Formats: sequence, structure tokens, C-alpha cells
Amino acid sequence: MWCKTCNKIIYDKTCPTCGGNAQEDIPTEVYWCDNCCIPIIKSVVDSNKNSCPLCGGKTHYLCADLRPVFPEERLLIEILLGKPLVWNKMSVWATNNRYYINGKAKIISNSIFSNANIQQIIVQLEEYKEKNDYSAFSSTIKLFCEANNNRYNYIKNEAFDFVQSTVKSFNSEDIVISFSGGKDSTATADVVTRALGDPSIVHIFGNTTLEFPLTIEYAQRYRKNNPKSIFKIAKNKEQDFYSVCEDIGPPARMMRWCCSMFKTGPITRVLNNLYRNKQILTFYGIRKCESISRSKYSRVTQGTESVKIQKQTVASPIFYWSDLELWLYLLTDKVDFNDAYRLGYDRVGCWCCPNNNDRAQFLAKIYMPEEYKKWHDFLVGFAKSIGKPDPEVYIDTGKWKARQGGNGIVAAEDIKIKFTNCTAEDNAKIYQLNKPITDNFFSLFYPFGKVSKELGRKMIGEVIVLDVKHNVPILSIQPFKQEGYDYSVKIKTMNVSNHDDLQRMAGYQIRKYNACRKCLKCESLCKTGAISITGDTYRIDGNKCVHCKKCVSSKYLDGGCLMTSYLATKE
Repeated sequence: MWCKTCNKIIYDKTCPTCGGNAQEDIPTEVYWCDNCCIPIIKSVVDSNKNSCPLCGGKTHYLCADLRPVFPEERLLIEILLGKPLVWNKMSVWATNNRYYINGKAKIISNSIFSNANIQQIIVQLEEYKEKNDYSAFSSTIKLFCEANNNRYNYIKNEAFDFVQSTVKSFNSEDIVISFSGGKDSTATADVVTRALGDPSIVHIFGNTTLEFPLTIEYAQRYRKNNPKSIFKIAKNKEQDFYSVCEDIGPPARMMRWCCSMFKTGPITRVLNNLYRNKQILTFYGIRKCESISRSKYSRVTQGTESVKIQKQTVASPIFYWSDLELWLYLLTDKVDFNDAYRLGYDRVGCWCCPNNNDRAQFLAKIYMPEEYKKWHDFLVGFAKSIGKPDPEVYIDTGKWKARQGGNGIVAAEDIKIKFTNCTAEDNAKIYQLNKPITDNFFSLFYPFGKVSKELGRKMIGEVIVLDVKHNVPILSIQPFKQEGYDYSVKIKTMNVSNHDDLQRMAGYQIRKYNACRKCLKCESLCKTGAISITGDTYRIDGNKCVHCKKCVSSKYLDGGCLMTSYLATKE
């Protein structure tokens, strides 16, 4: 434990000196040894910060965190600067766009990426490829691992202890590793399998269909090199990314529907198939230094809104690792990893993610030119379709990434809950539907209680929903004909203390019926696997539903449907 105020290690949750709360992790800093030409990881409470553990020489503070620059990326930066191979024999590291060459900082501005001649760079990369030597890099990495061996042992042992402690509450067959093909999940998979001494743990690889080609290659290589692991691939085979983009618009930073539809949802389906109603333990490669939002996560989490798949307890063995510590682990143990990092990518999620930085976009132009052109052309066409006067500028400046809502999108009409109050009955509303009522429509009301056709008035097709605790009617659902509505339904609330709350949640289910785009978010929320979307049909299995109401709670699902935030418009 560490007290940030007093800058010292303590052995309780409360500092005895200042009374402040302790942090579980002790932050680290990166120092530089000019003699060895390598970075040294030091904790902030290290009393020997200014000494190199390898040569004994003096070190000096360099930065908060760092990553190695592999020869492939180094050559690319050299070409951009018009000096191919100039750093070939040097020790090169980076953090964001700041590169350190033998410990000296050099900032590479974003303008160098936007102004680059892509075709010329591709030609030069091929020209200098054979001369791009790995020997100096390998020597540097060897020294780096030796100098930081104590730090390696600390992070490895701490992570192993965490894994061994966390699994005690679970059966061995209920343990899963979430494998994305990125460096974090690679390190996590290695830590967990080694800590447990079990190479047969289930790995779930979420193939979003938007992976880097190198990620697919690496996943195949990992599977081949770990033949005893149970390697399951989760993939949405029913949806096409571009078709969905045409319907509801491309994902943006605050509207990443793609995560639910192409990653979390398919993974949920695999887990439901394997584990049914079991609560499982999933090891994730989440690290707090990755983002502000992730810094607020807990190392072990269950049942909160941040857990995207509710049947999981999520644990993060490498939660406190910095970038440099992660690379220290991989490079010390010679763990195979995704080759995209050699090219200069600092993250390898979906290649067209709106959260990608300018460098990632630049790299896509070089290493994925056909895919990049297809995506860029689509974005420009989309910008024109929603009435942007300067579509090329809107896309090239990245403004599309900040897009919010469904303005200009036809599908936005589907999320609007259109109703009139019934003049003949109290607490009743007549809702507009955009398609005829089927039996599956009534299944949407299982979260509220027992759905009974027998108790309803058969002449008018009424269905009654009974409260599960008191067995009294709380909802009357009746197909209805309303002037101006092609399809409609009347929903009346009964025997409840708050009619508005129940009517609001009923409206959420109307929205799902009208607007469902098979995003699979609801499936991920349901711990019992009661919710399923087959073809174009959303249904709830009454035999599996436990009436937890998470799927109709704004706490877990704003507006009752993920499309609410993605397609909302300004009136």
C-alpha cells in the first residue's frame, strides 16, 4: 500500500501519519542510464532512483511511461524525417508522439503524418527492408530485461499471487481468459496459464470482423502454439458492419454500438452456450493506465454497470502494470505477440475504431490501403447523406468521430415512442408500432411478471401480466386499432403504486420492438440467458426470466434500448 500524500509505503488502508486513504499500487517512473542506454523502471518510493542496477552508473528521470520502438516502426519514422536507417544502431523508445533516441527526446508532430506521401513511403519501406537490422535492438532489449529483472520478478509474482487467490471461489472449469490478440490480453493469458499451471483454460477470442489482418494471423499462431487451450471464437455471422453503418450511421467515440454488436454480444452467446446459468470468472487484460475511465475500475468486479456481460466476475491480473512493465514481462519471457506492434500501432482493437489516434490512421493508409480507402469512401458518402456541406473536411479532420445522435438518419424515427393517452380508461396509453403484433411481442413483458393469455379477454386478444410476488394483474396488453396508426397496442397499468414508472418501462419494450437492430446488448445484460435475438426476432424466454428488470432499467440500459442514445435527434 502507498500513501500519495506522504509518499511512503504503509501497511494499512489508512495512513497513520496523515490519515489519508492508501492506494493499493505504488506508482512507477522511468529513469535513463546513459551508460547502458536503456530505461530503468523505479517505484516512486525507491531510495536508489539515481543508480543503474546493471552498471552502477548514474540515472536521471526520463518520463512517466514508455514503450519500445521496434525496427519496423523506427525505419518508418526515419523515412518520414528523410533519414532512413539513421537510428539503426541506437536505443529508441517512445511515449505517444515523443520519441527518445539514446535518451534524447524528439517530438514527432501529427502534421508529419497528415502531410506524408503515402506511396513514396511504401516504396521506401520496401527498399530499406533488408537493411533494417535487428541486432542493435536485440542487444538493447537484453540489457533492458537484465537491468529491470527485480521489477520483472515483482510484477510477475504479484500477478501470479493475485490469480491464485482470485480463483479460490470458482471451479476450475468455470474460469475463462478473454483473448483479443492485443498485448494486454496476451500478457494476461500467459500470466493466468502459468500461475495456475493449466494450459487447458478456455480462451474466448472475439473476432469483431474488423480485426487487423495481423491480429487474425496472431490468433491463429497462438492457437497453434497452445494446442491444449480450449480456444473458442466469438463472431457475429448475422450482421455486416457496413450494412449496419448504412442503417444507423458509423460508430463514434460516444456511440460505439459496434462493441456490443460485434464483440460483447457474440462473446455472451458463446458463454451462454458453454456455461448456461453459471457465474464464471473471466480474466481480462484491463490496465488502469489505459484511460481515465479504466482508472476508476476495480481489479475484481461483479454485477456493476461496468461489467458488460453480467454472468461474469471480471478480474484483471495486470491492472496496475504500466506500458513499460507490460513490455518488460513479454520481452523477458520471450512471449510471442501481435506483429502489429512492430509496425508502430500502440493498440490493436478494431482497425477503424473512432478512438484510434492520427498515427493509427496513418499506419492504416500504409499497411491496409484497400481497407482504408473503402472505409474513407463510405464515411464521405455518409457525410453527404446527412447533409454535411463539407464532407471531405468533416471526415479528414476527424469530426465524424465526435458525432452524436441520429440527425439525418431515417432509422432515428424508430426509437421515438409515439403514443396517445386513452380517453376511455385511466392509466392506459395507446402506442404506435411499426409492424404487426406477434407472440414474440408479448414475450417482451416477461421481465414484469407472469404473462397470461388465459386471463385476458379473448374476444379482444388481451394479455394480462401478473405480479410475481402477489399474483395480481399489473398490466393489460391489448392489440388496438387507432386512427393514424397502422399498428398499435393499448397498455394499461393496474394495482401498482407508481403507474408512471411501470408505463415508462413498458414503453422501453415498445421501443425495443420498433427499433431493435440486434445490437445484442440485452443478451449481454441477462445473466440467465433468457433474452435471445434470432433472425429479426427479439424474444424473452419466460422459463428462464427471473424478473430482475435489468433489461428495462435505465441504470443498465438508458431508455431501455441501446439505440436510444445512438439514434436520438435534436428536435
